[in-house]
Amino acid sequence: MTTLTARWFRCARPLPHAPLRLFCLPYAGAGAGVFHPWPAALAPDVEVVGVQLPGRENRIVEPPEIDLAELADAVADAVTADSRPYALYGHSLGARLAFEVTRRLDRADAPLPVRLYVGAARAPHLHASADTFDGLSRVSDDELVTRVVAGGGVPEAVAAEPELLELLLPTLRADFAWLDDYVYQPGPALPVPITAFAGTLDRAVSMEQVAAWEQHTAAGFALHRLDGGHFFLQDRLADLTTLLSADLRAAGGGL
Repeated sequence: MTTLTARWFRCARPLPHAPLRLFCLPYAGAGAGVFHPWPAALAPDVEVVGVQLPGRENRIVEPPEIDLAELADAVADAVTADSRPYALYGHSLGARLAFEVTRRLDRADAPLPVRLYVGAARAPHLHASADTFDGLSRVSDDELVTRVVAGGGVPEAVAAEPELLELLLPTLRADFAWLDDYVYQPGPALPVPITAFAGTLDRAVSMEQVAAWEQHTAAGFALHRLDGGHFFLQDRLADLTTLLSADLRAAGGGL
């Protein structure tokens, strides 16, 4: 990987001979570290690569603003340099980023993922309801925290630590600014299968909003319901990774 590309990725357990890689994009305010438990939970022949957005963890000194073009270039660089099949998983904000990265890869004729996995995210053509995460980058710090916590937009362990929340505020605000400024541009459905995951107890994203991802693929769609809230990737990790492992085996021709 180039220096530019390496900055964007963290791999807790490198598996250079694994037949398939899974690039994982985090939710608002989070870094690649949220995916550190995944290698032990997923199929052993899948290399998990966490996408490290700026302004968090080992990139903490950088401004937290997301540059979608630079992110897409980094993914394109990584998947072109290594010809193994790969998939993308994005959770909440990460799902929207993964979708737009895939669109850019498609337009650039770069290698496409064998699957696009989206978790706890409304379809990109839909707007957030006013009482959840819409417009959060433009409210006061107190209101931002109150609405994010009320909507289930931060893990309970973080919500219980005011000092940690305060440290997260610049990154949260930058991430929600990206979402607030996002304007969906209609385009052709992706030639990539989309598998969506929805939490039955998610207070921020409804089942119908997740199901609407079907409109964005011309290659097949599946929706899985998990008994959890917005952060089922932590609360129901075993259930999620069991589904992912089975689907990755199918996507990779049995691995």
